[in-house]
Amino acid sequence: MTSQPRDNRYQVSADRQSPVRKVRYVETNRGDADECTLCQLDDGSMGGEHLMNEETPATLPDEEDLLVQQQLVDAVENQLVANEPPCVQAVLNKLTLVGVEREEAIEMMAYVLAVEIQLTFLHDRAFDAASYERMLRELPQLPEMPDTAV
Repeated sequence: MTSQPRDNRYQVSADRQSPVRKVRYVETNRGDADECTLCQLDDGSMGGEHLMNEETPATLPDEEDLLVQQQLVDAVENQLVANEPPCVQAVLNKLTLVGVEREEAIEMMAYVLAVEIQLTFLHDRAFDAASYERMLRELPQLPEMPDTAV
């Protein structure tokens, strides 16, 4: 394990269950601290509320949801290209044969991937390929998204 110096200019506060991620820049080379707005914000000597609200997410929840959805769709497309797992192509073929449009079928498969990922985090376990395949084969019947409340 290599030991790299930690970059102390950034402080990250991230809770896996929270939709908000906070990143705060902390100026470590202060120089003339009275001239540096970042230093003044960090010191609390300026009313920085009008410049930066730490509780404001970097993206709006809808934008974040769309980004995650697109990444899941991309993951399913990558599985199809790699033919790994092989059931992915079989499920897509089945869904298109029963009249589901390809785009909708991919979105359904991405939803199943999201459910399996959620179960992975919820139960603090490895990705279960057998469970993923079982849920895929049950399509077009969608699985329920697990409740994240503990």
